Amino acid sequence: MDGNFDMLVENGWLFKNDENQLLHYFSEIVKKYPNSARAKFELGNVYDYLGQEMKAIPLYEEALEMGLKDEWEAYALIQLGSSLKNVGKLNDALEVLTEAETRFPHLLSISMFLGITLHHANRESEGMKTVLKAVMRQMKTTDIERYSFALDNYINKL
Repeated sequence: MDGNFDMLVENGWLFKNDENQLLHYFSEIVKKYPNSARAKFELGNVYDYLGQEMKAIPLYEEALEMGLKDEWEAYALIQLGSSLKNVGKLNDALEVLTEAETRFPHLLSISMFLGITLHHANRESEGMKTVLKAVMRQMKTTDIERYSFALDNYINKL
């Protein structure tokens, strides 16, 4: 089914320059697959793309409740958190993104969205700390390894 959905999604995004056609296409996928969490996620993604976060949020929430495979669950959490931030629900966004970072610490993008959301919540130091800790977790370069003790100390003092 995933391969099938990937093809359906790819075909649908051919309409990205025609909002009505794009929305119609993905709405039809939800009608055709009403019990598919992935279909709900993809329709939410379209609303998000169209700047209609208030319509995307319940679709992301429904897709998450229905159950998505790990990769799509991570994407849904990121997009739900970002949409919540964009509509001014910062506490909800922080809750979603913090949970996502705990569950998927290997996805640097989650930490980046969390850091941006913390910044929007006037918690700039915590946001910077979140992003820098994620970089330290993910980037294993000789220069970072060389200075890891000092960097850890500086990050922890933010």
